[in-house]
Amino acid sequence: MRRLRRLALVLLLAGCARAELLDALTPTDGYHLESGLAYGDHPRQRLDLYRPERPREDRALVVFFYGGSWQTGERALYRFVGQGLAARGYTVAIPDYRLFPEVRWREILEDAAAAVGRARAMLDPEGRAPLILAGHSAGAWIAAMLALDPCRLPDRPDLLVGLAGPYDFLPLRDPVLVAGFGPGEPDRASQPVSYVDGPEPASLLVHGSHDVTVLPRNSERLAAMLEAVGTPVELVRLEGGHVLPLLGLSSRFAHLAPFVDRIDALLAAQRAAGRGSPGGACLRDLSGARGSRAGGRRRQHHPPSAPASGHPLRLRLVARRRSR
Repeated sequence: MRRLRRLALVLLLAGCARAELLDALTPTDGYHLESGLAYGDHPRQRLDLYRPERPREDRALVVFFYGGSWQTGERALYRFVGQGLAARGYTVAIPDYRLFPEVRWREILEDAAAAVGRARAMLDPEGRAPLILAGHSAGAWIAAMLALDPCRLPDRPDLLVGLAGPYDFLPLRDPVLVAGFGPGEPDRASQPVSYVDGPEPASLLVHGSHDVTVLPRNSERLAAMLEAVGTPVELVRLEGGHVLPLLGLSSRFAHLAPFVDRIDALLAAQRAAGRGSPGGACLRDLSGARGSRAGGRRRQHHPPSAPASGHPLRLRLVARRRSR
């Protein structure tokens, strides 16, 4: 145990080398890996799929988005996430996506939505299995934007898992981020908190109390807003910094950030209460026309077409929750 704690300390201090260290410590069994599955034509529109040897009865799928300030990252460095969750019976998809400055924030979300659609089409075309969107740092922003905005996906997820995520972070000062969240001055449409206005997907938000990269107030504010609209939400505070929540997904170091059991518990609670993913309706101004999606039963999943960019903040109506 002491040896693992020392290794964890090294990982927390190792900077860009920590992912390689985690990979070296990660078991290679318990899953089958399908690597480099395309969800688009761009070289970064690829995902890795981890199929557990012993899947959960409900065949739940986790789509995990890594962070990197929207500017760096690659899926191969997150095998510890795929293995750690697959060891618990989850099927896990980890996509790459295009980055700043090649694209702006809306295109990143288009990639993420297409990756989710591709994974669902392969594994669960009828949309019967639970869908969990998860991410760390900038990846938590991606997961939250897809989960909270019903215009992004054909059906909303059953659970959002956000680790050290930025959900309410304006104004921006970094010129690269200002450009990425442009054109022009970044607005509230890029903030996950802007989409909380009714029953949302159940959420687990995890943050290190000493995080100076993404301040804990981001998770605290989102949790308070979700609770205010009647959404099941748990806020887990860890005694550590920005990377500690990510270690919780590693089978080697989960005991240092013990929250993964809460994913199982939240899904079980949703099922016991007869709740699935929340229904929703979307009204969006797309070049003068309105597109809508009404709440109802799950539909077949297909990779979504790319939404138009430059749209204003969506007007959103939320229908009653769907039951399974």
